[in-house]
Parts: sequence; structure tokens; C-alpha cells
Amino acid sequence: MLELKQTQRLSPVLTVQLQQAIKLLQLSKLELVEAIELEMKENPILEISDEEVEPEPEETQDEKKEIQELLERYSPSEEYFPGEDKEAPDYENMVRKTYNLRDHLRWQIGLSDFDPAERVVAEWIIGNIDDNGYLMYSIEEIARDSGFPPEVLEPVLKKVQKLDPAGVGARDLKECILIQYELSGQKDPVFYTVVSSHFDLFQHNNLKGIAKATGFPVEKIKEVFERIKSFDPKPGRNFSDELTSYIVPDVYVAKGEEGYDIALNNDDIPELRMSRYYLGLAADRKVGGDTKRYIKNKMKQAEWFIKSIQQRQQTLFKVAQSIVNFQREFFDKGLRSLKPLILKDVAQDVGVHESTVSRITTSKYMSTPHGVYEMKFFFPTSLNTGDGVPLSTNVVMDLIAELVKKEDKKKPPTDDEIAHVLKSRHDINIARRTVAKYREILNIRSSRERTVVD
Repeated sequence: MLELKQTQRLSPVLTVQLQQAIKLLQLSKLELVEAIELEMKENPILEISDEEVEPEPEETQDEKKEIQELLERYSPSEEYFPGEDKEAPDYENMVRKTYNLRDHLRWQIGLSDFDPAERVVAEWIIGNIDDNGYLMYSIEEIARDSGFPPEVLEPVLKKVQKLDPAGVGARDLKECILIQYELSGQKDPVFYTVVSSHFDLFQHNNLKGIAKATGFPVEKIKEVFERIKSFDPKPGRNFSDELTSYIVPDVYVAKGEEGYDIALNNDDIPELRMSRYYLGLAADRKVGGDTKRYIKNKMKQAEWFIKSIQQRQQTLFKVAQSIVNFQREFFDKGLRSLKPLILKDVAQDVGVHESTVSRITTSKYMSTPHGVYEMKFFFPTSLNTGDGVPLSTNVVMDLIAELVKKEDKKKPPTDDEIAHVLKSRHDINIARRTVAKYREILNIRSSRERTVVD
């Protein structure tokens, strides 16, 4: 009976520790450093390895032996920090020139409860959202292009519509306002009835018509009109492609004598250890029971934290190594050789769950011979070519970008014409709508807008 009570008491502690370990996986490097600093403030047992050692209390031979065993137990192993001494690449390669609405949505999906299958579907939805935040095509059209049935797309769209900015993913202004209203937590039957059932009258500013149709007082309807004005009709417009952000990679990949060398960027990530001073107090028979229990509790927390960081770094290294192995042709030849890849492939290769791969590649960047890429970039969806060979959507977008770059500025090709060129030259069969979607993702204007007139 006593053993059962102890298990019940320890279980919540273990859950908190596991949650902490999972959270550390998906933190960016900057967030990880902040998390370490916070943990050190809350746990006096933790200290940085290269700091000056604190004065040791008087120790018996048995105490010295115990402390040494504890120090060896908690010392970080070199295997968790591979490739520390690799030279960092040129700083100019660490520039990411744009951060737009679609990037913002992808970032949130990486932090939200989208499962791997939903992430793939969400990518199709995000690719069809314009700069104002609206869904450009109907669910039926996206279903035809993506191959996902409407009953799969619709619930994922609903999840996307709960992301920031409020109102994103709406199909029209009416839905945009209703999404913002729902997310605001307001409960007003007058507001909901006016917007959901009489939006056409609202757009014509017909207060009397709405009052007659609903029976609501005109004053109430005026209040609804004023509240509607507080919502943003173009929720995506605050995101600009003109912003420039500087990215420091989490992983470096460079060509070596026997393949590719992989190194983690551990700059600014302190190496932690247990304080010898507090370990000495824990081993000291003169120290009182309450103090000793406090120290030992903090020792357990410190042990878990150190191991969690070590495990995070080891997992990041192994996943990076697996990505390089799967995408070897990309590292050899460049973007055109990027292959379709799913989380499950890397998860099985590394020996972890898919969710672990998803978390460890969130907000992480890899420096490659071809530039710096978010690690999620190496998991592109695929299209089939005429001979049945799967082709990365990133490659298709690169082909479209090249066609536009080389186009006749006086007569740039339409989306239909681009689709025809992809079919005739590369045996890639995609619809005009898909070309338009990829063009939007690449921030390429329509052929009419690209036309240069003398």
C-alpha cells in the first residue's frame, strides 16, 4: 500500500519532467539558451562547466569518493556534442531575405497540435492563402489539385483558421469577420445573426432592412455595425516580404574528404554540471534532513535537465545526419535534386517517434553548401512525373522561378503556358491553378503584372 502511494506521488513529477524534455526538443537555439539561464536561476545545483570551482567543504574519504562518483555521473559526455570545433560558414550565408504570412503560419503549425498527416494537408491550404490572408480557391479546387478529398481538407482548414492573425484562411469577408468574432470569445446573438444571415444587407448599409428581417431595434444593429468595424478585413496585410532576418544555423553541413561533415552549432549553449559544493553538502552527514532533502530534490531536477539537453543535442545531430543521408543528391547537386521525404522515414532511420522528428526540426536551420535552409525544408511533398517518379514540389517551384527569370519581359508566360512548358520539357503534369499557387508562394506576380511596356 505504501509503494502504491509513492508511485502516485512521483507520477506527476515524472510527467512534468517529460514535458520539459519534449519542450526542449522544439526550442530554437536562442530559446534554449534562455531556458538554460532560467533553470540555473531556479536550481542552485546547476553551474557552467568552465566556471571557477567553488571552495570545497571539508570532506572525508568516503564523502570524496561519493562526490567523485556523482561528478562523473553528471558530466556531459562528448558523444552528445559532436563536431564542436567545426569552422562556421560565412556570415553572409546566414541571411533569410523574407518572412511572409505563409512563413508565419508554417511556424505556428510547427508549434501546434497538427499531426504529420495534417501538416501535409495544411501546406496545401497555406499555399493557397493570399497576402491579405484569404483562401484564394475553393476546397473543391484544392481537392482536385492536391488529391486530398474535401472531407480531409475542411477540418484542417478549420484548424488553420484558428492561427494568428485572426481571420486568416477565410473564404470571404463574411467568414473572416465571423472567425475573428469567434476567436474574440464574444457571445452576442444579435451580432451573429446580422453577420451570418444578413451580410448582404450589411454590405449595402441597409439598417432598416436588417431590422425588418430580424426584429432587432435599429440602435442594436448600429452597435453591431460599429463592432464589425473593429475587425480587420485584411488580416494578412501586416506581413511583408520586405523584412530581412538574420539566421544563425543550428547545424553545419560541409563537404569533407569522406562525404559530408556534420557539426552542431553549440556556440552560446553553456555546458552544465552539478555543483561540487552542493554535492558535498548532500554527502555531508552533518547537514540537516530538510536541507539534505531539498538538495537531493534539486539534484534530481538538475540530472534530468542535463540529460534532456544532452538528448536534445544527440537527437538533433542524428536527425541532421539522417537528412543528409536521405537527401545526399541535394547536397551533391543542389535544389533540383531534392527528393520527397516524410517524417516517418527519418524517424525509422533514427529510431524515434515521428513527433520527435517534427519537434526537433521545428525552428532549426541547417547551413549547407547551397545556403541556409529551415530543416522542415528537407521534407517536401511530392508530385508524380509522367514516368511515375515522385518529384519534390520544391523542385517544381524552382523550375517555375527559372522560367520566370528567363522570360520575355514584354510577353511573360501565363500560368497555362508555364504548365504547358513543364509538361513538354520536364514531363510534369500540373494544373494552371497549381502553377498559380506555387507562383504565389514564390511571390511572383501574375503575367499581366509582370509585363513590361515600352
